[in-house]
Amino acid sequence: MIAELRVCEGDTHGRGGAMARAERLFALIGGLAVVAAVLAGCSAAGGSGDGSTTPATQTVPIGTTTSLLPTTMTSVFSSARTAAPPPATDEPAAVPADCPYLSDADVADINGQHTGQTQIVEVSPYPICVFSRSDGGWLASVRVIQADTAESATAAVDDDVPIGSSDPANQPPGWTGGAMVTVDKSVYAVSKGPIAIVAESNQLQSIKGRQMVIKTVAKLGL
Repeated sequence: MIAELRVCEGDTHGRGGAMARAERLFALIGGLAVVAAVLAGCSAAGGSGDGSTTPATQTVPIGTTTSLLPTTMTSVFSSARTAAPPPATDEPAAVPADCPYLSDADVADINGQHTGQTQIVEVSPYPICVFSRSDGGWLASVRVIQADTAESATAAVDDDVPIGSSDPANQPPGWTGGAMVTVDKSVYAVSKGPIAIVAESNQLQSIKGRQMVIKTVAKLGL
């Protein structure tokens, strides 16, 4: 500090006399006082005087909250389940019959293929409908799932279209779930309350399943 003062005195020697030197000396002393105050404040806030920006640490008892939480939070989708899907049940064999909630004409129009024989699997509350092409190959299927809770219906949807590998789906209005395309089919699955609907198509476009689900919901008044 004394050395710095002497340098300043040397700078002013012969350039304004004793009065000028005194004024500059007082100004320098005032500036040093300000710097010292700032450094003292930094030392108190940072816990050290080495210029480190490491924030102060704080020990917080478990179960309490603090103001150190970030003010900006990012929402993250999680695939963690809060409920299990409905348990699998024994299903009867499929039998030839018309689907009560989706016509062959609608399926053919949506998927752009002629339909062959349609079969149903009698389960509650509505049968599973399986549609075939005119050559006998598989074309599409639709099933309506009745769960005990909304959470269980959501879990049923997640079984068919896992959150991590599907795109969000929200049609028809009020229904939510996902859509995805695999190597040999597309899947569209959504739920609303305790009801879930899963539609599959041999067309690798999830819009096919979405259109079949929309038709099904309208027909059943769900």
